Amino acid sequence: MVIAIALVNYARKVFGRVGGPGRFAVVEQQGARIPAGGEVRLYFVGSSNVAWQTWPDQLHMYLSELGYTLPTEAYAHANLLTASDLAPKCDDQADFQSLQTPRIGYAGWGSWNFAFDSDDDCAATPYQGHASGVYPFRTIAGHAVSCLSGWGCKPDKEEAHQRVRPAAVAEDAKHADVVLLSHWINDFKQQYSGYSCFNSTKFDSLTIVDITVEDVRRLIRAVHKVNPSALVLVLALRPEASGPRVVPEARAKVAAINGKIKDGVQEEPNTAFVDFRIPDGIDMFQTAHPGHLNCRGDRLMAHSVLKALYERRVIANSLAPLPAGEVATCQVESNCAGITDQACCQAAASCRVARSGKCVPYGPGVGR
Repeated sequence: MVIAIALVNYARKVFGRVGGPGRFAVVEQQGARIPAGGEVRLYFVGSSNVAWQTWPDQLHMYLSELGYTLPTEAYAHANLLTASDLAPKCDDQADFQSLQTPRIGYAGWGSWNFAFDSDDDCAATPYQGHASGVYPFRTIAGHAVSCLSGWGCKPDKEEAHQRVRPAAVAEDAKHADVVLLSHWINDFKQQYSGYSCFNSTKFDSLTIVDITVEDVRRLIRAVHKVNPSALVLVLALRPEASGPRVVPEARAKVAAINGKIKDGVQEEPNTAFVDFRIPDGIDMFQTAHPGHLNCRGDRLMAHSVLKALYERRVIANSLAPLPAGEVATCQVESNCAGITDQACCQAAASCRVARSGKCVPYGPGVGR
């Protein structure tokens, strides 16, 4: 009994108040920017990872379960209110399918398509990519990058001349508490389009990092010029996948990219980098959209965002974290009925806490 009391007191000291009635194991803290029961205004900017994945919707669900209200703002530039029909249908779909979570999401776009308010610096350049001719390129971090939008920066596509301007995002997000950026992930998928956005020049990952950091900083600075109190969260690059599972051998490469991006963006005020761990040996990725996280992976992403919001004292309560030494073990636990620790069930990739409070299996999602 003495040991148990000591552990609870330690948890309260480190994490805040732990537990309490309700579906989830939670932690609470004093002095947060938004009290429990308050309004949290989120603004998402992404690519296919917010259109074909459900992590924004799951994040909305968890915040609602924790007592927060997410107002549905009349955002002018959000082109999606929920994940698209191309996203998998999750076991807990009923918990969030009616929630509207506006977002900007353009599949295949790179960070450079969200970084410039003008195309005046674009210069006509002989194109070495999908079509012969002369097309606009600009210099970013010392390198030629296409001024066209879309996957592969293909000049014959309708979206090639669409843009998302930083000033427009900033105006749209002027009342947001949190701006979440995952729009740069395709920067590191250019090998699959023959590097055509770089005029067929094969750049290594750390060269692309320089381009990405400059682009992301431009968007962060535009947001903070209008809304300096907004916390900007930059989401990490997900691990590489082979079929539905992580490629363990590629972890070091992805970690190096994330480390450089983190170093670059966290030089900006009121900005944080949100990393997340996807376990080996479990089906965590979609098969219809290779490399995109499924319902399980999206759930872990949403948990990581909650953790960041709590640690930055934006919200007063969140899901209870596990001690660092238990995270890896709980993440891969698949005997859901045998999990007696609610926090462990919350962290398990293949389990979830049902509305009954029981720990039940959680699948990868249906249809994708």
